[in-house]
Amino acid sequence: MKLSHLYTNDDSLFVPIKFQKGLNAIIARIQHPLDDDKSSHCLGKTLIIDVIDFCLLKTVGKKNHFLKLKEDIFGDLVFFLEIELDTGRFVTVRRGVREATKIAFVHHVDRHQNLNDLPDDKWDHANVSLTSSIRMLDGYLELVAIKPWSYRKGFSYFLRGQEDYSNEFQLRKFLNGNHKDWKPYVARVLGFNETPIIAKYGADAAETEIKSKRDEAQSDVSVKVSDYEKLRARILAKSDEVSAKVTALDRFDFHAQEAGLNQTLADEIESQIAALNESVYNANFDLAQIRKGLDTKINFNLANVQRIFEEAKLTFPDQLAKDYSELVDFNKRIHAERRDSLKKRAVELEAALGTLGEELSKLSKKRKETLQILEGTDSLEKFKSLQKELDRDRANLAIMEEKAAKLDAIKAFDEELKQAKEKKEELTAEIRNLISHGADRYTEIQRTFSRIIKEVLHRTAVLYVNQNDGGNIDFHAEYTDSESDEETQERKGNSFRKVLCIAFDLAVLINYSGEKFFHFAYHDGALEQLESKRKLALLGVVRSACKDHGIQYMFSAIEEDLPTADDPDNLCPRPEEVVLELHDGGNDGRLFQVETF
Repeated sequence: MKLSHLYTNDDSLFVPIKFQKGLNAIIARIQHPLDDDKSSHCLGKTLIIDVIDFCLLKTVGKKNHFLKLKEDIFGDLVFFLEIELDTGRFVTVRRGVREATKIAFVHHVDRHQNLNDLPDDKWDHANVSLTSSIRMLDGYLELVAIKPWSYRKGFSYFLRGQEDYSNEFQLRKFLNGNHKDWKPYVARVLGFNETPIIAKYGADAAETEIKSKRDEAQSDVSVKVSDYEKLRARILAKSDEVSAKVTALDRFDFHAQEAGLNQTLADEIESQIAALNESVYNANFDLAQIRKGLDTKINFNLANVQRIFEEAKLTFPDQLAKDYSELVDFNKRIHAERRDSLKKRAVELEAALGTLGEELSKLSKKRKETLQILEGTDSLEKFKSLQKELDRDRANLAIMEEKAAKLDAIKAFDEELKQAKEKKEELTAEIRNLISHGADRYTEIQRTFSRIIKEVLHRTAVLYVNQNDGGNIDFHAEYTDSESDEETQERKGNSFRKVLCIAFDLAVLINYSGEKFFHFAYHDGALEQLESKRKLALLGVVRSACKDHGIQYMFSAIEEDLPTADDPDNLCPRPEEVVLELHDGGNDGRLFQVETF
């Protein structure tokens, strides 16, 4: 994949760029060095990266891309990017600013076409959605060396702006992301099998998620997993207590009785007691009268009557004496019969009183029991107490069972956590094995990288990977002392760190030059802050890469950064290699020929 032609539907607004196969220079010239209001900066040489990214189908919103932010200026622009494929043919991508999600493609043979006037029906695909367009362009490019990743994952490594020189491996667009978003890709590019690396990040995420869920579950319960068996024993004991109390309560049957206790007490027991009391009263009265009657005796003495008559000098007739005697005998017989009858009745009454007493005793006991139930007897209190205890025990049992259920979940999380850790350990060992065994491509990229640094800076630099404390892969590029092999602090300097980035990109491109991969690089300000001999050395390395490996190299530079005065070998860009010339002489010297925006 190489870039071939970048243009718009309005040449007066955007200067077309026809890229060459080898070296391509975008030069900003200073025409007014003494004019403080003029500058070779802000001419648009850095914006080219954003334009190319737009044409390569970057997702853009109203606030994250200058073309959309300034839609009042650029809204009518339609961009065309002609891309050279590994087959030697070309595909042109058409994308407008205002309708940025309606993309068109056409496949063609000739280089440097201008398809601005080509109608929609002549395009192979028109008005294609953004998501579908990315898949379609990925199919056109067919970069099998990085499958299953799309071309969009890695082409930014070869479109480096000033902010992309801070790290050789982690681009600006990955700064706010996770390591899993870019490290597996870089590992693959370096020749390693990315599968365990991806899986390791997945295992890390799984462990973190499980641990978070476990911690959340543990925060809901005060009991620890170590107390699980103790809790189960307590649940068993409490279950037995609940069962025993349920059985005890089942022996009480107050519901039916309590419903009619008041009525029974009023209508039955009390009336029966009243009737019995009346019967007892009557019987006792009768018995008292009988006993009084039994105590009455007949005291008639005929001799006393005769004496009274004699004292009165009266004659007591014999016949009268006879009649009195007969009357007394008669009364005695009647009295005897009556006493027998009273004695018999007295026995009956005494028996009746005994029966009545027993019945009254029973009814009184029943009334007492009823009143005790209604007024709170020991049995009812026991019933209520048991009921309260049962309710409390059931609530405690439910709480313990809930805790046990949560502990079961925690134990399940612990088992998942154990498996996740085992998986991590397996993957950590696999990654360690990958690194220790290395890869042929990795070795060649290392050698190429170190050679480029040696040729450009006459320094020793190494590129290597290792495993960090988390078991994941890390990438390093650093300068070392040639004698002690210790890392130096030179990479902290902007220019030396930039060269590390450029060397890394070139080393990768050189080692993929024979495969379906990216075959271009754009480095903004590549020569800045380097001394002349280092610039020439870098240009020499670039020219060799272009010639020997078919790499398309593009860079931007301010004219004064070109070491033309110290260039006996003509390493600086030749006129035909300057694909775009910008200047500070007016709007026509800018990438977009409008006032500064």
